[in-house]
Amino acid sequence: MTQAEGRTAARAVSANDLPGVRGQLRGVAADLAAGLNCLWLVTDAMVESGLADDLYRGALFGSPVRVDVPAPASARAREAEPGAGPESLAEDRAGEGDWWADSDELPYLDVPDDGFDLDLGWSLEGRRPRVPAPRQERSAPRHDPHGLLARLGKELSVGPEEAVAALVAPGRDRRPVVGIRAWAENDGGTGTGARAGGGHGTSGTGADARPLGTRTSPPGTGARTGTDSAPPGTGVERLFRLLAAAVRAAGLPPGERPRLLVVARLRDLPESLPDELRNGVGDTAVHWWWGALGRLDTATAIAPILDHGPDTSGRDRDPLRERIRRAVRTETVVEICGPDLDLARLLAREWDGSQHTLGAALGSSLARTPVPGPADCPPLRRIGALLRPGAELRQAWASGAVVSWEGRLRAHVAVWHPAAPTAGPGDADVWARLDALVSQAQQRVLSPWIEEARQRLAVRALGHLNRPVAALVADYADRPPAHLAAVPERAFLELQVGELLRAHVSGALALPPGDARLLRLLVTARNVLAHRSVLYDRTLDELCAELSQADLRAP
Repeated sequence: MTQAEGRTAARAVSANDLPGVRGQLRGVAADLAAGLNCLWLVTDAMVESGLADDLYRGALFGSPVRVDVPAPASARAREAEPGAGPESLAEDRAGEGDWWADSDELPYLDVPDDGFDLDLGWSLEGRRPRVPAPRQERSAPRHDPHGLLARLGKELSVGPEEAVAALVAPGRDRRPVVGIRAWAENDGGTGTGARAGGGHGTSGTGADARPLGTRTSPPGTGARTGTDSAPPGTGVERLFRLLAAAVRAAGLPPGERPRLLVVARLRDLPESLPDELRNGVGDTAVHWWWGALGRLDTATAIAPILDHGPDTSGRDRDPLRERIRRAVRTETVVEICGPDLDLARLLAREWDGSQHTLGAALGSSLARTPVPGPADCPPLRRIGALLRPGAELRQAWASGAVVSWEGRLRAHVAVWHPAAPTAGPGDADVWARLDALVSQAQQRVLSPWIEEARQRLAVRALGHLNRPVAALVADYADRPPAHLAAVPERAFLELQVGELLRAHVSGALALPPGDARLLRLLVTARNVLAHRSVLYDRTLDELCAELSQADLRAP
């Protein structure tokens, strides 16, 4: 399969079609339908790969009435606009005359003589009147035409100061869902936050209009105005506050409220905002991309890649053997990569399924995709994963170093596996951890096959006994089932593969050569997997071939 074919196959399954993604989308849709705002927190890699934008569109476009707030224009595009930006006002006024630049001099007022003749020695001849500059801190703030409220107001056909009021205005039949990509608000380099001198909107005064966690400037320093002083997420935070205050003032019931849908990274918001919103500020549900994907999701994502494998349609093709080997290969990729879909797709294309090539294929895949490093992962002091990452794990979660996988905390494979592994003794821990994951994958696939083969083998063995079945069970069963003491035939069917092999070796059971060969392979595979070791290529191939042949024999 060529690289272009691999990319086409990887795109065959959309992210929104995965079961775990659909589950999260259903949860967000249910909260929006209940009248709650939704804050959906995603990882940094999801924004870089475009997955976060797909989730945003899938959640927003499920609402019949919606407002998709466009991303702000880039700084380069704004500079090309004539008169754009809050700096243009000061530049225009600075060019009107010297009086604007010389604002510290007191004005000379030419007033009529009031009868007092007091000569203080001031010479006023030859001086023109000085007019002081208006005090900027007392003037009404000028709205940034590229700010969040300005762009929201444009979508609603109102001004920035009327945007929030328009959302809760009486007479509106259906309240919209307002969608915001928080990472675009910051990356666009525009002023999404409130200025230090005042507020936006009709509810711009009082405690409700103050952004959560904002700090006031020390006396005498003067608060900087403009966009440079606004921390990330100030505009989004302020909109949450303004809309909550407006909804309370309007007395809107949950089913008639406008709602916010904000998809964001942790660094796009003030640090305390997610917890404050979860604790009830503004009736907001906070969703974390935490434990969203499971084994089925990763297996579904790589299935199209494995479907485009080498053509094996020749006359010697063994469908059952190929099915087992493909299942082992799929589960191995899933177990190693976890919820990292991009890495799973790369490894599925790079690895041919042989155990001796797995380490090199994994190292090559890690080198070709952005992955976290060992420094990004703190020590994991527990195993179980909660509903959301704790405060000590949030930065590691944002970088992808720690994930919730099948209800357990798990470090990303790149944290402990180098991109270019060596064969030295220092890599013993790396290979041990990799072998443990491969062994778990083989157990999940092969254990059901081993048990089913044991049951069928025990049924056939009843016709090859050299001793009475009751005596054979009593001599070779390590733990004879007490409830089957009266029915020794059924007790014989419960014998494990090791017990059956001892009976065959001692002569109490005379199995045909094919069944004897299968029994020995079953014992070997069970012992290897029970000790968390790996079945390597030759043994695995023999086991798959014998399992396939055993299914063709009569019971």
